[in-house]
Amino acid sequence: MSMDQVMSPASSSCRRRSPILVRSMWVIGWIFCSALLLSAPSIIARGETTQAAAAAVDVNDSSVCQNLVPSPRLEQFVDELPRLKTILVNNRKQVTLGAYKIKQKLHRDLAPTPLYAFGTSRGTATYPGPTLQARAWQKSYVRFENHIHDEEPMFTVDRTVSWANPKRGVPTVTHLHGAETESISDGNPDAWFTAKGEYGPAYITQNYTYANSQFPTLLWYHDHTYGITRLNILAGLLGLYIIKPGPAVAAAAAAVTASRSEEHDQEETPAPYNWLPTKSFQWSLVLADKQFFPNGSINFPNIGDSPKNHPNWCSEYYGDTILVNGKIWPYVRVHEQSKYRFRLLNAANARVFVLSLSNPRVSFVQIGTDGGLLEKPQTVSSITISPAERVDFIIDFSPLPVGSEVVMNNSGPAPYPTPTQSLSPVSTKAVMKFIVVQDKSAASQQQKHHDQEMQDSAASQQQNLAAIPSILRKPETHMSIKDAHWRVTNMTEMDDAEGNPIRDLQNNSTWKSPLLIVPVVGSTEVWEFINLTPDAHPMHIHLIQFHFLNQQSFNLSLYLAGGCTFHDLHHHHNRSEFSRSCYTEEAKGPLPNQIGWKDTMLAWPGNVTRIVIKWTSQNGGHFPFDPTSGPGYVWHCHISDHEDNDMLRPFKMQY
Repeated sequence: MSMDQVMSPASSSCRRRSPILVRSMWVIGWIFCSALLLSAPSIIARGETTQAAAAAVDVNDSSVCQNLVPSPRLEQFVDELPRLKTILVNNRKQVTLGAYKIKQKLHRDLAPTPLYAFGTSRGTATYPGPTLQARAWQKSYVRFENHIHDEEPMFTVDRTVSWANPKRGVPTVTHLHGAETESISDGNPDAWFTAKGEYGPAYITQNYTYANSQFPTLLWYHDHTYGITRLNILAGLLGLYIIKPGPAVAAAAAAVTASRSEEHDQEETPAPYNWLPTKSFQWSLVLADKQFFPNGSINFPNIGDSPKNHPNWCSEYYGDTILVNGKIWPYVRVHEQSKYRFRLLNAANARVFVLSLSNPRVSFVQIGTDGGLLEKPQTVSSITISPAERVDFIIDFSPLPVGSEVVMNNSGPAPYPTPTQSLSPVSTKAVMKFIVVQDKSAASQQQKHHDQEMQDSAASQQQNLAAIPSILRKPETHMSIKDAHWRVTNMTEMDDAEGNPIRDLQNNSTWKSPLLIVPVVGSTEVWEFINLTPDAHPMHIHLIQFHFLNQQSFNLSLYLAGGCTFHDLHHHHNRSEFSRSCYTEEAKGPLPNQIGWKDTMLAWPGNVTRIVIKWTSQNGGHFPFDPTSGPGYVWHCHISDHEDNDMLRPFKMQY
């Protein structure tokens, strides 16, 4: 399933599939999507309006999908990594966050960049937005407001792609990604609102309540407006949300430690939280990629993959410049003889990062993922993280002498996993730099300003050199799939005659198609994603955390020729049945990046990916709210360019 190189601007095309893949995608399109095509003539043949819009674009003055003019050359590692502002939301008081239009310096040598950003006022709004800090099992109250008075969104809206479509203004609605929350506070794509006073069909309130009824972890909030999520996230509407251990959680961890230590060897006992590096030695990292014009503004395509069908929609946006916490290729000083904890989010539209460290004397010790701590730490040389996923890891810098420099690199291909070389230029290989310094007095003034614990040098140093326990948390109860309900999703891509993508779909359904998934609260389900497309898709399910079950590759060509079947292959079957199946191997267990509680899972092309879902609170108990109320929830691909073009489906809970 190889892909050819990016086309020249004059071709008005971005990425061509291989001939075999083009034929495959057309077969899939007609098998799975003929009904949709008949109901959506705008995708088959455009009217005069769409063709005129495409013709009106002057290619010489435009940005072509996946063939953007390179960003201006910028020196790496000249800006210090900023600490993100923190707002406590665990004091029972409502916090108001507004969306504003701002300008912000992203690099020393780049003009300020126009952005949309969250803040408590225009003067405090930043990209990324402030980190909201909550406590487990203590409710938080946040009001979201829209103060963006532009007549149109910052980037070109492709009106052949279904979207919120207000009469005027920039619609926004905010989703807390990974949260267990009532659906009226979930940021339904149709619950949008504008500064001009227009509201979407699912709008109920801007006052959101978050139960925080889950394990301590890193979540993130971001815009989720129907059809323009990719535009608003790229413009800057996102921020982090950290659930810290509450008193009850900390007490429970200590009690579990005490009780288990009487029965088991200490090495088998989950540790309390005091082994973690102190606040001064913890960083939150928000990764993204963008492309820039010399004037500092973001370069986003206004000529799409298939201009005759979608004049402006680009199947995947990739930038040639890497940002961390709103700075381009930053550096950070770390202290000798110290361990640091990093909570990291991939906030890119489409780019999958494969992270590594340039010095072999240091490595990642992963301790957590989307849904909180892992049961056991795992030392890895690289971390694969797709859009919307989070990872929690520790780096021990004590083996390195003062003056050492370590670069966090990226080797993730784009698109993932089959690359087009021009979409992964050399500039995307470096992410940030760590510089080992002698003592705390050498740390930046900004770091000292934000971290009062810098004064507790003796206590901090002792804790930061503590060994990472072999058991981090109590193992959860095994999820039995014996009586589970199975759901199958066929993931398909539709291409034009030249092999350029038009859209990706799930089970031949769009956002507006009838509701099909209505899980029962308390039930267990297994979801199978049969990926018939050339791309890996990070699939996100709202409301719950789930577990990876297994993954199994199959023969796409044989399947398209009708020579094999997936029928009943999740049941026990004999070898003769397996020889007639589409599968080319036995099911495989999770990779390191697939272990633990997840709310986003990368479904590989040419594979069936299976996950296990228990429709309960993460601790196995009841939700502390009614999950059947409100407009319902969403599951979708978190390549936001795909999500916006209908790789997005609703579900609604029932008792």
